[in-house]
Amino acid sequence: MLVASNIFKSHADTAVLKGIDLTIGKQQIVSIIGKSGAGKSTLLHILGTLDKPDQGDVFFNNQNLTLLSERELSEFRNKNMGFIFQFHHLLPEFNALENVLLPYLIGQNDIKAGEKKAREILGYLDLSHRLTNKPSQLSGGEQQRVAVARALINDPIIIFADEPSGNLDTESSTALHELFLKLRDDFGQSLVIVTHNQELAKMSNEIIKMSDGTIVERTLQY
Repeated sequence: MLVASNIFKSHADTAVLKGIDLTIGKQQIVSIIGKSGAGKSTLLHILGTLDKPDQGDVFFNNQNLTLLSERELSEFRNKNMGFIFQFHHLLPEFNALENVLLPYLIGQNDIKAGEKKAREILGYLDLSHRLTNKPSQLSGGEQQRVAVARALINDPIIIFADEPSGNLDTESSTALHELFLKLRDDFGQSLVIVTHNQELAKMSNEIIKMSDGTIVERTLQY
């Protein structure tokens, strides 16, 4: 479904990615692990079209995404990809429901249909009682679940998560990890997760270990 071919990326004079080849299948959870500076987040951003490689191509269902314009990429991301980050990136002036609705409205969809869908997703994530709460009124785990709901609102084919449990306590981290398994099984979602959390990595279908801008090990779990 998602194929990265011969990906190179440098920042200033430093080579960050050095010829990455990677394939992500449907309904798979893939964890990318490695020490800080290994190139994990850079690779995630290129796979998610948030950044472009200096060399190489990214294909999504055989479409070469590196050939698209910025506007085309933005539309493509909105329709096909979801993103979850360590710091949530929820807008503080909007409540939970409004934060979840934003990607849906950016796609110029019907607001009433979007609100109904957002309520259903937040209900699925046990947040029906938090619809009108702003981020400052939510716990860290609740904020992250709102971010997950936002990532799901446009029915993405794939979700990219960068250290999603990095700021959560053990209980909230475990709940988030179990949620990822449910997303794969209940929604047929594929997830690519950059993480230092070994327990999360162990729940993946595949673990990719990076070092110094290259993939040094791939472990199939199941």
